[in-house]
Amino acid sequence: MPHLYSSCGGGTREPSLRSELTTGNMEGKGGVTFSGSIQTPVIKSEPSRQLKLESPTRTLRVHAPEGIGIESKTSDISATCLKDFHLQSREGRIWLDSEQILLRNLRTALPTSRGRSYQGIYAMCSCENGRLFLSAPDGHCQADELVCQ
Repeated sequence: MPHLYSSCGGGTREPSLRSELTTGNMEGKGGVTFSGSIQTPVIKSEPSRQLKLESPTRTLRVHAPEGIGIESKTSDISATCLKDFHLQSREGRIWLDSEQILLRNLRTALPTSRGRSYQGIYAMCSCENGRLFLSAPDGHCQADELVCQ
């Protein structure tokens, strides 16, 4: 399982790659392949070239002791997967900060002619500060002060 480490102070790397990784650029036709973990403070592509991190048959992990930043100054960032996509914050929040947040292909619960309610169906509501919360499916998004803090 390939690993990328954010600092040069610990962790593991292939001994044969140590001097090459710390002294300059590495290039290869179609990319560079590593058989184990690498450790470097920066990974970047040439100007106007796409940077792609890939593990075609295993897991790709990026570890850092203080945080990981991904930024694109002029274009999109995309992440694609075959199965589930997980975002998890163990102690904090997950922030989605944009003028528009689109949730496409969500299922819609349609009311029945008999007015029957179903377990596990809620309305998604938003506070003025952007915090989302679930409410009963009766169409009223009302929350107390604790929910929207």
